[in-house]
Amino acid sequence: MRPGLRLLVPALAVLAAVLVAPLAARAGAGATAVPAQAAPAATPAPGGSVAWQPAGRQVLGRTVLYTGHSGNAFVAWMDPELVRPAVVPGTGDPLRSPWGGQVDPGQRPFLVAAFNGGFKFGDFTGAVTAFGSTYRAPVDGQGSFIVYDDGSYTVGAWGRDNDPTKHVVALRQNLGMLVDRGAPTAAAALPASWGASISGVVTMRSGAGVDAHGALVWAGGRMSPEDLASALVAAGAVRGMQLDINPDWVNFNAYDVGADGVAHGNGIFGATGPDRYLRPNGRDFIALFVRGTVAKGATAKLGTTPLQASVKVKT
Repeated sequence: MRPGLRLLVPALAVLAAVLVAPLAARAGAGATAVPAQAAPAATPAPGGSVAWQPAGRQVLGRTVLYTGHSGNAFVAWMDPELVRPAVVPGTGDPLRSPWGGQVDPGQRPFLVAAFNGGFKFGDFTGAVTAFGSTYRAPVDGQGSFIVYDDGSYTVGAWGRDNDPTKHVVALRQNLGMLVDRGAPTAAAALPASWGASISGVVTMRSGAGVDAHGALVWAGGRMSPEDLASALVAAGAVRGMQLDINPDWVNFNAYDVGADGVAHGNGIFGATGPDRYLRPNGRDFIALFVRGTVAKGATAKLGTTPLQASVKVKT
């Protein structure tokens, strides 16, 4: 070996040791450094302080609906990855009702649950959008149940919590925000802000909200607006709105679907009748369907086709 090379080899060995030593120290003695991998996303699950129980059907081996109680309230939680909502006009609402005020028979094999809508259209300001039709323009700041054309949804204040880059296909506004930032709003303590009741402040009330993971929560019971807000918070809601009130309207139904695709209702809470929403209703309601879902390695899609035409709602 030539003299120059004999001097160069030790120098390269020293340089390599200097470069490798920090990596070995970080990786541990005898270990090989590998890139960190992102942890898999956690499966959505109900939270809050409620003792939840699984209810109803499963999809891809997961329970879609959980129910429980918080004080005098019945509460429900629905998996945000497995359900998609639809606002369904009733026969008496001033909107086109292509389903005749009931769940269309073609969609019933995918039906998970349904619950009451909000006040009569003449008793609140704000908008309702369903099946390509809109009644009145959306009002900024109003509590809003919002569904997008990709099946995702949220509950929040219009103009702040809606995503203006997405297409809104369903919207149900009703009064102001009852829960915000994970706590009852100041207005929740003002009964006059939440509609006239046939039995005073404490009456049957219902509300809907979303938790920190975007899951839908529902609460109903004989209580004040502030108690309803507290029940939504106990169910994990970070934002929530009041829906309809009084005994004839507050309702939550779940549905079992047999192998023949026929849906049968379970009157879980309120003024129901076992097959409410499977026959014509004068008032609007919100139905939850199995969201179009593809399992890894699957050869077919499970769930509904798009329920509504895409409608861009200007903010």
